[in-house]
Amino acid sequence: MTISAGSESEMARKWRKWLPNTLKYRLFTAYILLLMLPLCIAIFWLFQHFESIRQQDMMERMSERMQQVHTSLTDMMAFAYKANTMLSQDESLIQIMHDPDNYDPLHRKKVIESKMFGINNSFFFHQTELYFRFIDRKGHVYTSYAPNAQLTNDLAELQAWQDRLQVGARPYRWVADDWNDIKDSQGDKLLSLYTLLDDQLRGKYGLARISINIQEWFRSTLKDSPASRDLTIFTGEGESVLQNADTSFGPSNMDRMISAREKEGHYTDSKALTMVHYSYVEELDWYVVSQMPLSELQQEVQRLRLIVYLFLGVLVVVFVLVTFFLATRMTKPLNVLKRSMEEASDKKLNVKISVGTGATDEVRSLGESFNRMIDDVIELIDRLKQEERQKQVVRFQMLLFQMNPHFLLNTLNTVKWMARKEKQSAIAGICTSLGSILEACLNSDIELIALKEEIKLLRSYESIQVLRFREQFTMVYEAEEAVQYALVPKLSLQPLVENCIVHGFDASEGRGIIRVRAREEGNELVLEVADNGIGIEKAAARPGRRSGHGIGLSNLRERLQLLFKREGNLEIISGEQGTTVRIRLPLLIAAPYSEKGDSGHVDGFAGGR
Repeated sequence: MTISAGSESEMARKWRKWLPNTLKYRLFTAYILLLMLPLCIAIFWLFQHFESIRQQDMMERMSERMQQVHTSLTDMMAFAYKANTMLSQDESLIQIMHDPDNYDPLHRKKVIESKMFGINNSFFFHQTELYFRFIDRKGHVYTSYAPNAQLTNDLAELQAWQDRLQVGARPYRWVADDWNDIKDSQGDKLLSLYTLLDDQLRGKYGLARISINIQEWFRSTLKDSPASRDLTIFTGEGESVLQNADTSFGPSNMDRMISAREKEGHYTDSKALTMVHYSYVEELDWYVVSQMPLSELQQEVQRLRLIVYLFLGVLVVVFVLVTFFLATRMTKPLNVLKRSMEEASDKKLNVKISVGTGATDEVRSLGESFNRMIDDVIELIDRLKQEERQKQVVRFQMLLFQMNPHFLLNTLNTVKWMARKEKQSAIAGICTSLGSILEACLNSDIELIALKEEIKLLRSYESIQVLRFREQFTMVYEAEEAVQYALVPKLSLQPLVENCIVHGFDASEGRGIIRVRAREEGNELVLEVADNGIGIEKAAARPGRRSGHGIGLSNLRERLQLLFKREGNLEIISGEQGTTVRIRLPLLIAAPYSEKGDSGHVDGFAGGR
């Protein structure tokens, strides 16, 4: 689709209507669009990026805490395994529990309890205590703690656990919600490891239950790591084992973790606005879950965002005020300059700008430049008026000189024909030559003529001077063929030849020679008029010298300056053996009219600079 230039300009005008026209509001708009808007977008993006990094950091810290909780739990289980190993390798314990009837009951009880105490002492650095409960092959029960009830023979429990463990895949079993029979113990649940005590030589000799107070461990974990206060433990069947009172963890979240079947993971709960991290303990079929409210993260980010936005708002207000102040300082003198220029355009050139002391250097320089411009314009107008008056005077004089040029020419023609009638060929020749020179002088519309025509006029002048000075000089013309049609100022060579004739020769020293040369040098035309006379110094010292000497040269210099500016110059070289005047002009070739007459116009100019 083509869009015309008119429609484009119409669209541009519509757009300009919505753009501010004054410098003050353009500065304000540019400040908002180019500085503040990108800055706000950058800050918003940085906050989003910071929030993402912060959330990732909190996830990593939660993962680290969950790893610590998982490690603490598995360490307790590992201690239980290690205690079981130590019991299985204690020969005295094996003998007593294998044949309990061979030992005194008090002695038997004392030895077994000392074994339990010794194992607990070996784990003194652990955060929770292990609670031991043994049943020997005769059903006698031994504990490392004071039970809630009196201990009785429990052979039935030994037999029941023996049957249960024999059908299982492992020779031991963890019970997550075992009953708590420890006297004065907090909580109602124990985490217990049940295993049969077996010897390769004697066979099975009893049952060992190694228990951990899981609620005591849970409270200790929350105390050691306050950041993990939202901690929940539930089984693979979705039953809650341990849970902080402040935590609300629904069945939907449990189902989500169970269905994922991953040992470790994390996600964001959009409904509860929490970040959730969980870890699976395979041997217990437990899920340990830690939650972190998103409000803590958002509260920190929002606090920081509020501070930054308040600072940004203050910064915007300050910059807007500063922008308006600077714009006002800048536009006020510009408005003064605008009004002054409007007054100046109404031809009130007496307008001047008064620049205050508080103005900036640029405004002061602009005001001073305007004042200088007004002074220059006034001076130029005065000069133009003076030149116009001079032109009127010159025009008046030219009109006086041209009042009746045909009368002068007709008079010369009459004299020429009278001379021919009287057979005065010299007078007729003078009239012809003078007529040519007079006609060239009167034709003021043409300032540049071809070199060929200039030499023709010079020959007419020569014919007159030869009769006057009785052939005291000889003129030699040396012009290159390539510059025959080069343009030169009209009657520029005649005053130079006249100086040679009038001032350069001494009648007592014989015949003088005047050489007129024209040649091309690059883009310049060089004209030379040289004589072999007495030189400028002797001519100036010669008595009877006319006071008007040099007027022709100064007039020629001024004409060259007006026509060619700096590209035209006149140089005088004088010595004891004559004087040479050299003129340098731009080389301008005017091709002659076509000889066939097919076009009837000048082809153009060639050369020049």
